[in-house]
Amino acid sequence: MNARAPTPDRWLLDTLQSLRAALERTELEEAACLASIHPDYRPSARNLLHGIAFHRHAHPDLPRALRQRGLCPLTDGDGHLLASLEAVITALEALEGLAATVEAGPDGLGKPCDRLFGALTPGGVPGIMVTLPSEAAEQPDLIAELLQAGMTMARINCAHDDAVVWKRLVEVVARARMVTGRPCAIAMDLAGPKLRTGQLDPQPAVLRVRPPRDRLGRPTRPVRFLAVPPGAGPAPADPELLRVPVRLSKAKWFKAGVRLRGRDAAGRRRILTVVRRVPEGVLLRAGRTCRFVSGLVFRQRRGRARLVVGPLVPVSGERLLRPGDAIRLTPEPDRGAGTLPCTLPEVFADLRPGDRVLFDDGRIGGEIREVSSQEVLLTITSAPVRGRRLRSDQGIHFPDSDLRTPALTAKDIEDLAFVTRHADMVSSSFVRRESDIRSLRRCLDERGGGDLALVLKIETRQAFLNLPRLLLAAMAHGAPVGVMIARRDLAIECGWEALAPIQEEILRICAAAHVPCVWADAVKVLEAIATGSDRNHPLLTGLAFRCNSEPDEPWP
Repeated sequence: MNARAPTPDRWLLDTLQSLRAALERTELEEAACLASIHPDYRPSARNLLHGIAFHRHAHPDLPRALRQRGLCPLTDGDGHLLASLEAVITALEALEGLAATVEAGPDGLGKPCDRLFGALTPGGVPGIMVTLPSEAAEQPDLIAELLQAGMTMARINCAHDDAVVWKRLVEVVARARMVTGRPCAIAMDLAGPKLRTGQLDPQPAVLRVRPPRDRLGRPTRPVRFLAVPPGAGPAPADPELLRVPVRLSKAKWFKAGVRLRGRDAAGRRRILTVVRRVPEGVLLRAGRTCRFVSGLVFRQRRGRARLVVGPLVPVSGERLLRPGDAIRLTPEPDRGAGTLPCTLPEVFADLRPGDRVLFDDGRIGGEIREVSSQEVLLTITSAPVRGRRLRSDQGIHFPDSDLRTPALTAKDIEDLAFVTRHADMVSSSFVRRESDIRSLRRCLDERGGGDLALVLKIETRQAFLNLPRLLLAAMAHGAPVGVMIARRDLAIECGWEALAPIQEEILRICAAAHVPCVWADAVKVLEAIATGSDRNHPLLTGLAFRCNSEPDEPWP
């Protein structure tokens, strides 16, 4: 006689009990790891390991089956996974008529957000972190206005300026706190290793003046600019009035209405008409767009008025890259056409043929063909048909490569002397593996900053893939821990279409570890999506973080 098939509830119960066994088995396998975790974080680390094991072994139909029985689907219970799993098993055992016991859920988890951010945002209201530009050091009123508008943390990026400017920013924030009576912490980002294009040879500058146009592209009025001879006075009050350095024949010959003829930098015939003489030079107008380079000559046809464009300050060099172009990535300095200097040639040893390379925030893509210790040969695979210009100091990404470059540079170690004295929180840039965290913690301990809050910036594909291990390494220390999702950099490396699921996965992992998150680059990402460009905000980059009142609240 055939045995009776198991009921749906029996199948669910067996599945959940098997999952519970997998969670307990993972905890035993990772006993050495758990022993290295600080006691304050051990329950959170255990829950993180449970969450990884659960999502690795759970049947894909399990949430739907649980919902059909009116039970918790266990999709939002990562903050207290084992307790939720035990509760569901208890309910099913009761339905099967079995004896059921309820185990207490995890306790003693504390409030990680309160530990990381302090009492900055009472009532669980999201806080706002604002990146301070250099100009804020001389604008105390701006800082006070930001505090009144809701800023609860001021971020200083150590990739820019120096300790003198940072000190002024810290002092301005302290004064604004006293004036407004509002709390504001100081967060400082270590620059980390800069993987960028090196300095390209300077090239002659080109000044372009063009008339304003309507939405149909028709000029609405002539273009106007100021021809400025050597020793001219201060800039005019109109900030939109371009100043072109020139050498003039006698000023008295430049009367209103005088017309000067010549060719601009593109070789097009242009007529410049004198509007009037001003104390700084001569105000001119033109009916069409003009491009000026040093040495261009414009003269009056039957008169003695003559204008020569003076020396222009050279600008950063550039490379025009088109699909199919072969480029050699080399150590600095610039070797000319067909090459690109790289600021961090140490990564060459970690690159492999077939790996992708992205330039300028992903606008230009390529594929590595050959690798040696001195250069990397690559082919441009994605760029506009007419080409795109790549300039100095543009970001380089290797999303497929396992880079072993340490996240802590010599400059970062030097900057830590200032950070440990003035910051409430330090963010580690380009963190990729556990050794990066251990090195930073060791340096902080040596400088008396062992209790400084640490935020791990997840901005590379490697960091995303290693996130659970990064969190466990950070939990080995008792200081507050957080994660910053650098969404812009992640989108460049992983693709904009993958950003949403990657972000949700990071939030899920952090919820399991009871680690609060900072959502970075919110303004930049939204602006890029809305405008189809990546223009930076003119003054500030807004960063928002979620402060939960309880560690096990589901994240939105």
